[in-house]
Amino acid sequence: MFYVGSYKHALDAKNRLFIPAKFREHLGNGFFITRKFEPCLSIYSSEEWEKYAEKIAALPDSVSEDIQDFIFSNTIYVEPDGNGRVVLSNDLIQYAGIDKNVVIVGAGKQIKIWAEDKWNQRESNRDYDHMKAVMAEYGL
Repeated sequence: MFYVGSYKHALDAKNRLFIPAKFREHLGNGFFITRKFEPCLSIYSSEEWEKYAEKIAALPDSVSEDIQDFIFSNTIYVEPDGNGRVVLSNDLIQYAGIDKNVVIVGAGKQIKIWAEDKWNQRESNRDYDHMKAVMAEYGL
């Protein structure tokens, strides 16, 4: 399963965020939300989270401690309510710079949650020539 598309939503006063039905139907009853090195959050299905977490756990101790602390300490497991909303922690909201408006983006095996202003900035700064060169290099 690859997640595609983007959706604009707003965080409500209780830090609840609506997850689009197209995404929820493949995520299952519960899923993981974590931070990335980019200023955004990522959603993983339980199956994909297990694969990702195992790769992190398999790193040599000499390099993994900071990475494990960074990823695992601010990961939450959520189950959407009857309206398809999940509650984001204050730490995750602050990390991603989310004020109110977000863009929820299908990104292959994961879903990313971006503050709308950060997403718009990212979109306007894309290096299309570089992306075309990489895709051509890999026969895409």
